[in-house]
Amino acid sequence: MRNIIYQYWKGPMKPGVKASTKLMKEYADRIGAEYRFDHNIEMASQVVDIPIYYEPANPLVDGFFDKYDNIALVDIDVFPVEGLTQNIFEELNGEDAGICTEPMQPKFRQIYNVAGITNSNDSNWAALLKKQWGIEYSRDIDGRPMVYNTGVVIISKNGLAKMKKNWPKFQEYVNVVRRAGFPRFYLLFQDYFSAFIHMRGFKFKALDNNWNSYVHKLGSHPNATVNDTRTANTKLVHIMFRTADDWPEESLWQITNKPVSEWQLPVNKNWPNEG
Repeated sequence: MRNIIYQYWKGPMKPGVKASTKLMKEYADRIGAEYRFDHNIEMASQVVDIPIYYEPANPLVDGFFDKYDNIALVDIDVFPVEGLTQNIFEELNGEDAGICTEPMQPKFRQIYNVAGITNSNDSNWAALLKKQWGIEYSRDIDGRPMVYNTGVVIISKNGLAKMKKNWPKFQEYVNVVRRAGFPRFYLLFQDYFSAFIHMRGFKFKALDNNWNSYVHKLGSHPNATVNDTRTANTKLVHIMFRTADDWPEESLWQITNKPVSEWQLPVNKNWPNEG
């Protein structure tokens, strides 16, 4: 099997970016996968009018990736736990793609309204998907649209071929959602991908959330508590703090591998300034 982990970044090589690419390359080596990091290129931006946000999806437009059995798209703010050897590519068993949910997001979106990202807009967006493309979008046990996170995604060879052949082009999706008046968030790659994994004939798997254990603050208040979804079985940690790209590798290692109570130095010292 020929597998590859792909990461993308546009902008200066900040400490967090360097740390993520270093650790993900080491993880790829441990599981016998290839690794590719693209820095400051423009590929997806050539075919959609939303710069940067579709670049992590370059494998969907670049024929270079067609030869691989599986591709993992991994955001630059994702970090493997110390010494991780479990092979993410073994998670697929005939599915076209795998992605983790954000199980608490539907609830949070009923409580908070950040840039128009709400449960109400999620429901209207899901209704638009059904009207425009016949998509039956998945829902949680309370009937709210599920939220999927593209910070960690696996795509099989067959899945990539289906995406290129059957999924609407990036710009087509953007145009439809923009005309419908949705906030900008709903135009971006995460919702594009979340939408079309539900297309008829496409088989996706909800990965164990330990492959994308996210850590973020609840709300924007400086003293807001941390929502820490890590468990004893966490494999990849998605550090979703606003300025984490600027933090030193040691701090990011602590957030990835230690309990919140043991986080030290720049993280805690700068915490009141984190939005």
